[in-house]
Amino acid sequence: MTLFSRIALVGYASLDHPIQLEGAYRPHWTTPIRHRGGGVWPRAGGCHYYAALPIARAGVRPSLVTWVGDDDFGALYRRQCLVEGIADDGMAVVANGTTPLCFLVYEDDGACACLIDFGMAGREAVTPEQEAILEAADLICLTVAPPAATRRALELVRPEATLAWVTKNDPQSFPPDLRAAIARRSRYIFSNKRELAWVEEALGGAPGERIIIETNGASDVRIHRGGHIVSIPVSPVDATDTTGAGDTLAGGTLAALAAGETDIIAAVRAGVAAAGDLLRQRLA
Repeated sequence: MTLFSRIALVGYASLDHPIQLEGAYRPHWTTPIRHRGGGVWPRAGGCHYYAALPIARAGVRPSLVTWVGDDDFGALYRRQCLVEGIADDGMAVVANGTTPLCFLVYEDDGACACLIDFGMAGREAVTPEQEAILEAADLICLTVAPPAATRRALELVRPEATLAWVTKNDPQSFPPDLRAAIARRSRYIFSNKRELAWVEEALGGAPGERIIIETNGASDVRIHRGGHIVSIPVSPVDATDTTGAGDTLAGGTLAALAAGETDIIAAVRAGVAAAGDLLRQRLA
């Protein structure tokens, strides 16, 4: 049984360029690149993209409500999504826009410098096509996105639809009033350990019936529900590039729920497995 057949994920798009250095970066020196990550390069990115991957692989074709430029990078982003089974019907093209690019530069010790070109940031607007997708969705997953788009998604989500929130401690994308509105409406909240207090503040200390899934790197995942906490063990993967692992865990959990899983513990285990698969692919 498919519980959620129409799934929309809202977020910023980016094309990611992961780079593993040979040693450490030194100004005025040439630093060799050891490798450029596993798989395609550059690769589609964004929190909503990583959350969508396990949903698509579970057989549900999710829609990304996102924005790309009318440049070659935007076309590449679209192609990579389609290859992965992600629909492009919610992907708006900004005229004369430049698709955001992100460079993830990893040193030997795992330290990462994130260099980002926000491209046409500030020019994103929710289109009628995107509004129709949001209105029809059985499940809407909010990730870091233009705040105006997030507000519009909250207005359009149907009362009977399910809302999930993959948090990010980004005050610009989630100002306090918006954060509180999302938290109140969400059924599932995915947060890392550092963001948990931020989420609890947004909830006013009253989580109610919401389920909060807390990640902490390679440590156990904790499920907060009804005043009780259940820990799910994680098998660490020695991957340098961990970008998107938490988002993939969220997507894997939602994919299991979409397929009809009613046990949140089993669903989160599926999310943990999806995140592990992502990281192991990067070891190749």
